[in-house]
Amino acid sequence: MNLLVNATSVGTGALTGIERFGLRISQELCRIDPTVRIVGMQDIPGVPNVTKPRLLDFGKRLLTRKEYLLRAVWDQTVFRYQAIKSRADVVFFPIQDGMLRPPMSQIVTVHDLHYRHFDRNIAECKDEISGLRKAIYRIKMPQILSNSAAVVAVSDTTKRDLVDTFGVSIDKIHVVYNGYDEERFRVIGEPDGVLRRYGLLRGRYFLFVGSILRHKNLDRLVQALGQLDGEICLVVAGVCKDASYLHQVKDTVRSLGLSPERIRFQSYVPDQDLPYLYNGALALVLPSLHEGFGVPLVEAMACGTPVITSNTSAMPEVAGNAALFVEPCSVESIAGGLREIAADSGLRDRLRMRGFERAKMFRWSSSARRLYSLCQSVCAQGAS
Repeated sequence: MNLLVNATSVGTGALTGIERFGLRISQELCRIDPTVRIVGMQDIPGVPNVTKPRLLDFGKRLLTRKEYLLRAVWDQTVFRYQAIKSRADVVFFPIQDGMLRPPMSQIVTVHDLHYRHFDRNIAECKDEISGLRKAIYRIKMPQILSNSAAVVAVSDTTKRDLVDTFGVSIDKIHVVYNGYDEERFRVIGEPDGVLRRYGLLRGRYFLFVGSILRHKNLDRLVQALGQLDGEICLVVAGVCKDASYLHQVKDTVRSLGLSPERIRFQSYVPDQDLPYLYNGALALVLPSLHEGFGVPLVEAMACGTPVITSNTSAMPEVAGNAALFVEPCSVESIAGGLREIAADSGLRDRLRMRGFERAKMFRWSSSARRLYSLCQSVCAQGAS
């Protein structure tokens, strides 16, 4: 099987959950089969012989992840040419994209459809995605899905969304979960040295990990923390992807009279530091309005960190019995979850032990093997 992977989304610096999926799946596929070829904009750690198309200036603009029209053109032209040139049997897109008319069997990945939801939980987030990106997505995605041999969804929740939103045949959709880095995300006996650099004390802060976007529901989390007495603070570890929303959240902080010590915006946290922040946290709090998966849930569980998360979309599917669930649209519910975790050490211990077991379900090696098997099946169908 001649398998080609489009890893042009794997950029530099802080990676989103979707970009990390592309990175780790590419690495694991190459371990399974060294003949797998990866197309990228730059060298990728753990991936030998990345094919880097020319037009580097064009590619560098794509790495800003802002020029969606250019990315769409890239996939339909430069990557398409590369796929034909390499005589690929199967091409795989780990990002939420694909070729409109693939000249060979194509497998695409859908991570979430949160901005396609119109229920009361998501309506306020409809403007999160730019008008240009919406237009491109609305026009091309149905055709990409229709012309793909198979579709990968990162959760059963996303699988159901695909059926409901685009009418994709349920037999065409295959669930391949995200994973976590087992060497990095683990129990660390002495995290205090790293915590001191951030001015933090173990067990004295709640942790939020994720991009700062409206559907992450950070404003309600801030309001919930404002209802708690005491010195427990909230650490926000996430890159801002929506400046207007970050401004709104900071306005909320000011209006509640919360000091900078209570709400700490850490922006980008280096990969090597994040496991220490998990280990020192009282709990991870992920009260999103919608998630296609929710990678921080698994990372926290692997570190032995209790989890508070929403009772909607993929979060119950991923966290199982290893989390305290709250209603994301209710500030009171979120605040109640924070209080319960802070006050009940027995609950924290139970969630910690359940989390260790739950995290074992989500390993990149297992996900890559499942994906590779799907690629083989698609290749065999194309050859018949």
